Amino acid sequence: MLQTKGLALEVRLSAYIDGELGEPEKSELDALLARDDEARALLEKLKAGSAFGNNAFEDFLHDPVPLALVRQIKQGSGISPRSERVATANLPRRSAHMWPRIAAASTVLVLLGGAAGFILGSTTRIAEPMRQANERSWLDEIAEYHRVYSRQKEHLVELPASEADKIKSWLVASVGVTFNIPDLSHKGLTFEGARLLVVEGKPVAQLVYRDRDREGEVFAICFLKQGDGQQSGEFGETIRGDLGFVSWQRNGASFVMVGPSSNVALQDFAETAAALI
Repeated sequence: MLQTKGLALEVRLSAYIDGELGEPEKSELDALLARDDEARALLEKLKAGSAFGNNAFEDFLHDPVPLALVRQIKQGSGISPRSERVATANLPRRSAHMWPRIAAASTVLVLLGGAAGFILGSTTRIAEPMRQANERSWLDEIAEYHRVYSRQKEHLVELPASEADKIKSWLVASVGVTFNIPDLSHKGLTFEGARLLVVEGKPVAQLVYRDRDREGEVFAICFLKQGDGQQSGEFGETIRGDLGFVSWQRNGASFVMVGPSSNVALQDFAETAAALI
C-alpha cells in the first residue's frame, strides 16, 4: 500500500481512486470528503480525468500505426530488450502507475474550466473523421480487394503482363488516367498483370506485382481519377491491419501502393513507382 501523507491532495485522491491506500489513510480521506465540498469536487474531477485518460488511450490503440514505426521496429531500434527491461524495472511503481492518471486529470481540470474546452474537444473528434473520410474509404476498400485477390493463385489478375499494351489502353479508357507500367524488376518485383476495381462507384486501375525474393508477397499500384489537378510531391503512409499503404497525387489522379506492412521496402517501392508511372 502507498503512503501519501504530506503529498498534494490531488496525488492522495488519485491513489484513493486506485484503491492503493492503506485503511488508516483511506479512512482519513473518507472523513475529509464527508465534510469538505471542495475535496469532493476535486475527487469527481480526478475520476473524470481517469475516464478521459482511459478513453484517449483506447483511441490511441486503434490509430493506424505509421509505416515509419514499422520499419524502425523491423530494422531494429538500437535498444536491447535487456536494457529496456532493466529500465522499466527500475521505474518506481508509484510513478509508473499513478502519474499518467494525474496527467490525465490535469488535462480534464483545464477542459472543465469552461464550456469552450468541451466544445473544442468535441469539434476535434467530429471534424477529424470528416476530414479524413474520403481517404479512409479509399484505402479501406483497396485493402478489402487486395486481401481477396492477393490470395488467388491462378486468377491473380484479369489481364496478364504479356498483354501490357492491351492493359494500358483498357485501363486508360476505363479510368481516365494516362500512365506507364512501372518496371520494378530491379527492386525484385515482377509485374504480373492488371485488374479493374470499383471504389465509391469510380473505376480504379490495379497493377499487380509479385516479390521474387519473398514468395507469396503481392504488391499493387492502384489509381483513380480524382483530386484538384495539382501535383503533390508528398507521400502519405498508413496501415490497415496487415497491409501498408503509401499514397500520393499527380495531375488529378490519386495513387496508392499497397503491400504487406511487414515489408520495410514498401516506401522505396512506392517512390520508385511514382517516378516511373
